[in-house]
Amino acid sequence: MWDELILLWNVKLLLEQWKKVTIACYEPDWLRKFFVQFIDVGKVKFIPELPKWFRSFFNYVFKYGMRWFWRFWKCDTIILWWGEILTEENPWAYWYWRASIWPFLWKKNFQDLFKKKKKSDLYIMWGVQIPKNEKKKKQLLSLLNHTTACYLRDFEAIDEIKPYVKNCEFFMDTSYFAYEWVKVSLDGEKQIEKPYVVVNLNKNAEKFFDELVNDIKSYSEKGYRIYYVPVAKGNNVYYQDLQYSQRLEKELWENVDFALLDWETDFDNFVKVLKWSKKVFSSRLHLYLIASFLGCDTKVYPYQRKILKMQKVIENFLK
Repeated sequence: MWDELILLWNVKLLLEQWKKVTIACYEPDWLRKFFVQFIDVGKVKFIPELPKWFRSFFNYVFKYGMRWFWRFWKCDTIILWWGEILTEENPWAYWYWRASIWPFLWKKNFQDLFKKKKKSDLYIMWGVQIPKNEKKKKQLLSLLNHTTACYLRDFEAIDEIKPYVKNCEFFMDTSYFAYEWVKVSLDGEKQIEKPYVVVNLNKNAEKFFDELVNDIKSYSEKGYRIYYVPVAKGNNVYYQDLQYSQRLEKELWENVDFALLDWETDFDNFVKVLKWSKKVFSSRLHLYLIASFLGCDTKVYPYQRKILKMQKVIENFLK
């Protein structure tokens, strides 16, 4: 949810500058359908991300041919981004993100070899850490050697990367700019039938399950509705948030008013419901940030460093 909002603002900005935008992503058809709510998707090309290993490479070529490889070579600029894009909290990240743009890196090496004056640009955005593992550090530095600039969302990351990329600046998480949070209906509170809280939990934060149950029990016992938001909906166990909705419902008393709050098909409605919740409980940084942008009373369960770092940024940025 939140990754798509980061991307959304970047795309809006680039389209305003009359750029030709291509998005390489995991599910092009799904992303196109989601973005229809916000932009003219006819102005953007959605393509499948590049394969990362031998078997997937041959499957990719069999399905799509070689046309998307050429698009990576042809482009002038790559913006490489994700949440915690290059960190040890994602062990394979340093290899994975190099593999995701390898035709472009070949092009950069070609330009360096023949001393081309006009070179393509690589921008890296969001969370980056210098790894302790020497092999991973070499992978990262080889990528940073080709990097024009880094725009990072926390000050700790800037301090780490600045010695390697001179043009390294703080930039607020762009999900903040993707939606007009302040224009959410001011009379929405009057339309609430009964008070409610909004909840999310994910696999990484499973250790907080009992704490979350205790936090929301007092609300369910008072008759509050419990809205559960499945922020991530992937197939991997770490991206199947829906599995915790049933577990939570069983832990609460029998007649609890429990419902799902979906963000995918009608994002405007999701934001309105979130805005007027009495409390938001979230383990995912995605939901915590959006709730913070809306001014909701929020509790976050910090299962990774990125949450603690972004808490500090939010406290300073929203003052």
